[in-house]
Amino acid sequence: MNRFSVWGPAAAWAAVLFLLSAVPDLRAGSGFGIPYGDKFGHFVLYGVLGVALAWGRNRAPGVIPHVLLLALGALYGISDEFHQMYVPGRQPDFVDWIADVVGLSIGYGTMLAVLGRLQYAKEVKESLQ
Repeated sequence: MNRFSVWGPAAAWAAVLFLLSAVPDLRAGSGFGIPYGDKFGHFVLYGVLGVALAWGRNRAPGVIPHVLLLALGALYGISDEFHQMYVPGRQPDFVDWIADVVGLSIGYGTMLAVLGRLQYAKEVKESLQ
């Protein structure tokens, strides 16, 4: 597989996150009408990044340590909060970053579990044939 098909989804989603972070003053629509809705948004958006990183790890040749990919995702979250210091109406928030990391970790772990289950099912099917 080429690098684009392996890491393209994660890179594309990181670009989406950057663009969303560059939108000035999202306060009016960021709560989703629920308490802590903005934190839920961070959780979901970084959960997708976790899924994309797990996808890449599963498809990449060789073994990439889980901690490395999770650290890269967490560092991207820090850079996202730092980026917001320069966007009008936005400010960095440590709790947003915590929501990012929790979402990233759960998305990553869930995707690894799904991929592992699919691989197991494939191996069982092949052994029965």
